[in-house]
Amino acid sequence: MGNKKTGGNRTDGHPPEGNQFNFELCVHQFVDDAYLAVDEAPSLDADVPLQLLLWRLDDPEIPFWKAYVIKKARDASCRKMASLLAENYVLADQLGFNPDDPPSHTTLSRHWRYDDDMEIAVDEIALRARYAALWTGADFPQSLRDDGWGHDEVLAAELELDEKMTAIQHLVEEAVGVMSPHLSFGRDPDAPAFKLPPMAFITFFAHLALEGSYANTGQRTMEWLDLPSPVPNADTVQKYLRDVTVEDVDQMFTHATAALLRQEVETNPNDPLQEALQPPLHLAYDTTKIPWYGNEATEWTSGILPRDNTASAWVFAVLSVVGREMSYILGALPLKEPSEIGDHLKRFLRRVIGTYDLDVERVYLDSELYTEKAVTTLRNANIDYLIQAKDVGDISDLLDAAEAETSPTDDIESLAQAEDADAVDDLLEAENPEIKTIDTVSFGDFNEATKPSAFAWPIPPKEVGARNRSRKHEAFLTDMDLEANDLEQLGREFRKRWGVETSIRQAKRRFHARCKSKKPNVRAFYFMMAAVLYNISQYVDNRLEERLHIDEIEWTSEELLHAIREVDPEKVPDWGGVYDPEADAGWTNIRGA
Repeated sequence: MGNKKTGGNRTDGHPPEGNQFNFELCVHQFVDDAYLAVDEAPSLDADVPLQLLLWRLDDPEIPFWKAYVIKKARDASCRKMASLLAENYVLADQLGFNPDDPPSHTTLSRHWRYDDDMEIAVDEIALRARYAALWTGADFPQSLRDDGWGHDEVLAAELELDEKMTAIQHLVEEAVGVMSPHLSFGRDPDAPAFKLPPMAFITFFAHLALEGSYANTGQRTMEWLDLPSPVPNADTVQKYLRDVTVEDVDQMFTHATAALLRQEVETNPNDPLQEALQPPLHLAYDTTKIPWYGNEATEWTSGILPRDNTASAWVFAVLSVVGREMSYILGALPLKEPSEIGDHLKRFLRRVIGTYDLDVERVYLDSELYTEKAVTTLRNANIDYLIQAKDVGDISDLLDAAEAETSPTDDIESLAQAEDADAVDDLLEAENPEIKTIDTVSFGDFNEATKPSAFAWPIPPKEVGARNRSRKHEAFLTDMDLEANDLEQLGREFRKRWGVETSIRQAKRRFHARCKSKKPNVRAFYFMMAAVLYNISQYVDNRLEERLHIDEIEWTSEELLHAIREVDPEKVPDWGGVYDPEADAGWTNIRGA
């Protein structure tokens, strides 16, 4: 089945514990659990009707078939298999043979006369069984270890590109298996006219993002590639989008994301205490702009500084996980006008609490998102918030006071003129400036009876761009008890939210297909698909190292998009039942909102 190269850049992050398992018994258990003890056998990469092939096996033939898979996985001869059955009482018994009178090599060879389709199927199952045996830390036979198989041998091997791409593709199949049923535009998959599975649309938008194409051009280039997925006609995509509203798109994303998050929680391979969705969960609420090259007066668009032949943009409100290994996007909707900032946040939090069933401790907001409705929503949900404050009014006075107490010394000014950056940093850090606070802030024309508190936080001198800023402090608004919290730590935690901006940039620059529509529902769908692709990347990222037994692995968004294009919709596992929207139809209100 091919040799594996040996190298030296893998490390053992997952050593087996205790005695190693018998290789043949591991293969038997894998075959039994994955292919025989299920209502429907999972599909293979090979184009063979596995379920039909298994149905053709009579009960007396099942032990011989399982023994044949072990033979292939072990790369053994008929005589060797007969010897193993004679020597291993448990193996013969588990397979279904009489352990006191196991079959001879001639009997085995007589039963192992399969057609080409079965041979192809067994070859692939045997290879998968080897990987399953690796996962359990099985004791591989010496002949396989000589070919580079075995726990220690694989960890010492150099990762090959096709191995990485196959692992990414299988993880993609897991993710889209639970998400795609909720992205079907409400179509009945059992209807005679149902020709395009939801996976075909995910593949299509992955292709558009990878090629940087509009739908019409992307359709043509995708047809040339002869990919396993059927190619949606660009007009068909527009026809489906014509009948959906922005609210429909939001519901599709909600259900698909709920399914993925449930899959994330139920199958996470990492320490549950380090789970990305475990409380205390911190979120960031932000906006991002998608440039618009059409009429500046188009509804739902917002003016921006002229750049690259554009002076307008579609603005999207985005809620994401922050400060964890995975920054899942939990909500994304276009903003028709700034007054919707609070409405969208309320909608997103209702979803996070009621549908995603997540426990949120804190939300970070940029100064542009500080609205009365946003603050009211967070307060009614009993969620702490930290908002970057604008340098006006009481906040300006607070910053002035903080700057006055930490004005640069003569030594710092002279060192700065001498461009001795390291010495300046050392002196600034040695000053250890105090954090200034104010109990109530009149910030904006609000009618709120309770005004937020604020504190001025010294920007670390080593932070990128710190020396070029007009202020050496940032101010934050919050309802949290300023005396009971470590304000320096709060400031540092807020800076982590810029990682979410990075994730949003990835979503719109790497996963967003080109779009020239001026219809908000179409724009919402295109951004939703970018968020879906981005969330799939987070799912893959959390599992790829574990799947390949590598502590650190480099992979790119382009590799992910290539892997998505190679997914055959017919081979995506039917895991749509992992999340039932009907069960969560009654969203909970936001705790008194």
